[in-house]
Amino acid sequence: MSDRDETPLQRLFRAERQFHAMAPIKDIYSKLFLRTLLWFAFFTFVYFMLTGSV
Repeated sequence: MSDRDETPLQRLFRAERQFHAMAPIKDIYSKLFLRTLLWFAFFTFVYFMLTGSV
C-alpha cells in the first residue's frame, strides 16, 4: 500500500508501530508502558486542540 492510499489514521498507526519497533527497550511491559504514554500524550494534545483550553 502506498502512502497516498493510506488514511491519516493508518499513517499514525504505522508510525507508532515503527517507533515501537525502534525503541531500545527489551522488556515487553516497558514497551507497553511507553506505548501507553505516547497515546495518552497524543489524545491529550487532540483534546486541548479541540477544546482550546490550556
